Amino acid sequence: MIPLLAFSLSYILIDVALGLTSLVVGFVAALVYARHAHGSRTASEPSDERRQLVQANDNERTAMAAQQLRSLAHEMASDVGAHCQVMDGISSELGALKLNEGDGLAVNSAVARILSANSQLRFRLDEAERKIAAQAEEIRTQQFEARTDVLTGLANRRAFDDEVRRLMKAFATQGRVFSLLILDVDHFKKFNDTHGHQAGDEVLRAVGLTLRSVVKSGDLACRYGGEEFAVVMVDTNAKQARVAADRVRRAIEEMSVDFEGRRLSVTASIGVAQIAPLQDAAQLIRRADDAVYASKKAGRNAGHWHAGTECLPLDQDARPVEIPVTQPVDKKPILATPVGDFGDRFRKLPDHRVMADELGRRISESLRFGVPLALTRMEVVDFDSLESSYGEAVGDLILDSVVAFIRSNLRDMDLLARMGRGQFAIMLPGSGTDEAANVVRRVATVLASAPVPIGGKQLVLKLKSGIANAKAGDDAASLLDRAALAMDSKTLVPACV
Repeated sequence: MIPLLAFSLSYILIDVALGLTSLVVGFVAALVYARHAHGSRTASEPSDERRQLVQANDNERTAMAAQQLRSLAHEMASDVGAHCQVMDGISSELGALKLNEGDGLAVNSAVARILSANSQLRFRLDEAERKIAAQAEEIRTQQFEARTDVLTGLANRRAFDDEVRRLMKAFATQGRVFSLLILDVDHFKKFNDTHGHQAGDEVLRAVGLTLRSVVKSGDLACRYGGEEFAVVMVDTNAKQARVAADRVRRAIEEMSVDFEGRRLSVTASIGVAQIAPLQDAAQLIRRADDAVYASKKAGRNAGHWHAGTECLPLDQDARPVEIPVTQPVDKKPILATPVGDFGDRFRKLPDHRVMADELGRRISESLRFGVPLALTRMEVVDFDSLESSYGEAVGDLILDSVVAFIRSNLRDMDLLARMGRGQFAIMLPGSGTDEAANVVRRVATVLASAPVPIGGKQLVLKLKSGIANAKAGDDAASLLDRAALAMDSKTLVPACV
């Protein structure tokens, strides 16, 4: 009799396992829906009427998929609940049995009912899993369609915006440089008027195929809109992008399309720009567009790159600009971006007094509770000389660039303060030497890989730094002094870490 009871118990355990399976499947369903819903919320979309209709259709399909998943989850919960009631009844019957020979038939009957109930539940779970898989595939298809241009099969404007936004963040936090290529099919309106819109569509498809064949893995080729295309080039500087752009131009020039017995061909005007400090996505796109315009002005079937203050042919390097050691006060330096209110970021930082007050409080907490506290001093190498040579406006631009890059690597609890022109202090509560050193390395890497454009020159900034940890007997002044001494004794932070 005991083996029979153990046998029945094993089936009850099977029931529990099936119940857990249903919970896992339900969790996966909820996860698929949540991930898709998040993607729908964060995706950017142009505001024209047609794209609004597409977005509305996407939202309707999402809502339907979500409702079906909720219904499935409810059905599965009901099935598992009913199954548990059956198992409870059988368990009660088994508990009421007396351990004698006459109860064998009852136990066998209970086992048979358990087998039947488990089989039914397993069938229901398999059916629900199949339906969930179908819904997940529907959502994946919808996500693909929402980010893909139907005509060319390339990524669309939504995918372009998302990728540029992602790379802007990587540039700000990690110093990862990227470049943007924009191309415009030459005389496309005239081409459509001459050969018809169907021929134009075939040409656009061919351009899409050509881009996919020549763009390197990891870069994103997009249909930007109409006859405009774009390539977002990851970890690519202007020099590398210029080579890639000329390869794209030549591939389109050599492309031919057979349409209704005619062999058609087109050319493209191309513009390239590399991301630069203190620029947003709109400014980067505008610079690449300016380079496209320069290619059109040069006769089309050409490529130009934005060198900071001017657009140059792809095969021409930036012209060196001679800047005198001293400049008249009223002479403004030529910058790649408008001067605006440069210096505000630096001037609005807390000063030495605020840092000393906050540092004193944090030192007391650190010593009382045993929490580490690190202080970092940073200084832009040769800042005084740079400002003397290029002027105060350039000095402000440099300081704002450094502030932006430092802040992108700090937490909310950290405190960045100005200690003098070109000099900074960073308080890092809860951090030791290793964490402070990582902040220094990240900032140095960003500065080394993102030179500040001045005229036709690219000014690479370097830092020297020093780190000190709070210890017994420290006050704000002594900790600041020890970090400054460490900075003076250190070699320059390497340009690439």
